[in-house]
This record gives sequence, structure tokens and C-alpha cells, in this order.
Amino acid sequence: MALTRHIHVTAQVEGVHRWPDAGPPDTYLTASHRHLFVASVEISVQHGDRELEINAVARWLATVLASFADPPDPPDGPLNFGAQSCEHLAERLVAAITDRYGTHRRVRCTVAEDGILGGGVQWNPDPAGVGR
Repeated sequence: MALTRHIHVTAQVEGVHRWPDAGPPDTYLTASHRHLFVASVEISVQHGDRELEINAVARWLATVLASFADPPDPPDGPLNFGAQSCEHLAERLVAAITDRYGTHRRVRCTVAEDGILGGGVQWNPDPAGVGR
């Protein structure tokens, strides 16, 4: 078995979201409700000497996650993610990561509400395209 490497970064932002189509017994989720959205990301790297600097990636990740929300209303309130689910946010983050760092890397992303419940996705590079 070959050794593989990855970096792991986490970022969190305060926000509200809602699930407009929630049915019983979860109809309370149709109203906007607050969470700390915690994004946890693993990105494959080829070597262990800061190929991707974790602090820089973490700062960028927090900025990108916040950019998926509407501005707060009121201005000092939480970001508004609207009807986006944790899975939606994770998909958008993976797309941004592969745009920035390349599609040749495996990327795993989970977004969790308050760091405990959430969903995620994984990008697996096409083996034929690795190394191009």
C-alpha cells in the first residue's frame, strides 16, 4: 500500500439558513435558524513540506465559505445562507478548491452545523488525468 498525504483545514462562519420544504416533524426548519457552519477539508498533497500552506488555505477557506452567503441583515448580524444545505455548501467549496488548487488532487469536504451534524462530498481525480 502506497503512502498518501493530505492537509486538513477547518474554518467556521456564523450564519443562518432554512429548509423551505421541511415537513413534519421538522417544519421548524422552514424558518431561518442560526448555526456555526464548520467546514472541514482534506486536500491531497505530494510531499510533506508545505506544498499547500495550511494557514493560508484556512484563511482562504473561511473567506470563500462566507462568500456563498448573502450579506447579513442587519449589518452586524449573521450571514444568510438562504436555503443552502450543508451538502450544497460542501459541493461549492470543493468546486472552489479544485478551481484554485487543481483537479488532480483528492478533496474531501464536510460542512457541519455547529460542528456536529452535517454533510459532505468528495472529489476523486480521474486516474488517467493525474500527473498532467
